[in-house]
Amino acid sequence: LINADSLTNILANQYIGVYLFLTHIHFAFVTVTSLACLIFLVINVIIIHTLCSRPVFRETSRYMLLLGNLVVADSFVLFMGQFMYMNSAFYVLLSYPVCGFYIMISYLSAQIAPLTLSVMSIERYIAVCFPFHYPTIVTMRNTAFAILSVWGLGCVDILIRVLLVLEFPFHLLPSLQMNFYCTSTALLRGPRFNIYETASTTVLFLLSALVIASSFIAVMVVALSASTDKVSADKARNTLLLHMFQLSLNLMSTMGQPIFNSVAALEDPILAGQLNVVVYVFLVMMPRCLSALTYGLKDSSLRPVLMSQLCCHLQFKEILCRTR
Repeated sequence: LINADSLTNILANQYIGVYLFLTHIHFAFVTVTSLACLIFLVINVIIIHTLCSRPVFRETSRYMLLLGNLVVADSFVLFMGQFMYMNSAFYVLLSYPVCGFYIMISYLSAQIAPLTLSVMSIERYIAVCFPFHYPTIVTMRNTAFAILSVWGLGCVDILIRVLLVLEFPFHLLPSLQMNFYCTSTALLRGPRFNIYETASTTVLFLLSALVIASSFIAVMVVALSASTDKVSADKARNTLLLHMFQLSLNLMSTMGQPIFNSVAALEDPILAGQLNVVVYVFLVMMPRCLSALTYGLKDSSLRPVLMSQLCCHLQFKEILCRTR
């Protein structure tokens, strides 16, 4: 017969074994996601460098929209998402002001992509439906104004969110140190904040989808007419389909937060942690990783330059490894 002390030791050893196994799995997930995030951030930096270093890209409105908003915003979302994930993985507790700053930066970056896709769709609509007026409408000055307007709208949205968060009586708390790792749900949000978040996100994606769909329909109508450039119309149609696909990826990323909230309510912490990793990889990380890479490989002008830059970096690393 096994006495009580022996049974306690057996259970303790089993618990330690399970804990060590889960710790190794946890560390492996953090390592893999961090490496993937780093790789795609490097690719985004190469794309930004390519667009900035060549006048043919730097002086073209379409590439400035891609550079000024989409790649930069997605890079911020990717970096902040991985940063927040690592904080939760290593149980790093922040203060409410620091957590709020990180959350608002993430919100701002996430708002930029749908607005940018809408502007890029309008640019393609003008290029196909009003080709003779395109040089006078889509100028670098108007492009800069569009970029500033997108970021301005995003900042106004963040300002409203900050004011709604400040409605919470933080002065009644014994300390501003958080007892849980930093997430948007842990930021002590009130009912008005939740209502505003749901309404603003819904309006943003519905308007973006409406703009892209309207541009697509207009381009299709022009493509069916006999007087238009079929090749240009087909390219614009494919680009708008890509914008719609990218918008759906952004919507998936936005839907990740309600799923995180549902997972956090599970009673099994081990299962909740595993599901959080799956949701983060497929709904937050993957859409942002695919964004700039998809546009970079799809564009016939940018693709050879981007591939050349990537190959040069790989060859340089190979030479460094050989010299060592």
